[in-house]
Amino acid sequence: MADSIYLAYTFKLSDPELAREVLLAELSEYPFDTFEETKDGLIAYVEKGQLSDVEFKANTDFPITAGLTTITEMKVDEIQQENWNARWESSFEPIQIESRIAVRAPFHAPCDVAIELVIEPKMSFGTGHHQTTYQMLEGIDHLDIEGKTVLDVGCGTAVLAILAAKKGAVEVEAFDCDDWCVENSVENAERNDIQLKVWQASDFESIQKQYDVLLANINKNVLLQQVKDYARMLKKGGVILISGFYQEDLSDLKAAFTEQGLTYQSHTTKDNWVCAKFII
Repeated sequence: MADSIYLAYTFKLSDPELAREVLLAELSEYPFDTFEETKDGLIAYVEKGQLSDVEFKANTDFPITAGLTTITEMKVDEIQQENWNARWESSFEPIQIESRIAVRAPFHAPCDVAIELVIEPKMSFGTGHHQTTYQMLEGIDHLDIEGKTVLDVGCGTAVLAILAAKKGAVEVEAFDCDDWCVENSVENAERNDIQLKVWQASDFESIQKQYDVLLANINKNVLLQQVKDYARMLKKGGVILISGFYQEDLSDLKAAFTEQGLTYQSHTTKDNWVCAKFII
């Protein structure tokens, strides 16, 4: 597959700690598929053609962020997918979750933990470093998942699906709307020696089965759009873990999930990001 061209939108903020998460939330309304936090703001990545050279205006496109701080710089650069690894390898360090799970890259030395995940993200989201992925991995580790069937919705690198398989799930499937994520997921599954069925899709039309566990680390708007499908695809007594949203969004998601017959169980927070568990 030929390398695609990505657009990297760089945003610098006068007060990044105050407004970075707000800007990320406003950017989630656009088809960006990866975000990278920087010292003075963030970089948002999108495949060229999904968002062709949009010229953002701070006050009109990001009014909440602009009300909190000054967006001192907005610029866009073209990058090849092959250049992503060089950027990532220069800054990525292995992480550990509760001293039981480690996420590392192929070029790192093995970690002395119970479960090790070897992930090379390329242009896909999901190394465990972001607060949402970290909490999803933590949540999966706390689930009784052995012998269960699992679907990872919007899988990115498939790091969540891979952990589910290593925790003893009997059947693990995953999909993503991005063909690059699907290719990356296949590579990561092979790298971790697990069986994973993965395909490209942007909806649930092709899925006519039910699962014991659903994993969805996406964003608030997509979660709200897909909640009916989640309810349809969960077996009775099934569990869904969701993340990709803020503490202030939790009440809206609780209401929407409850309306579809899903019962709130618990949630965790990390830097205002939330991971919530529901059952049906």
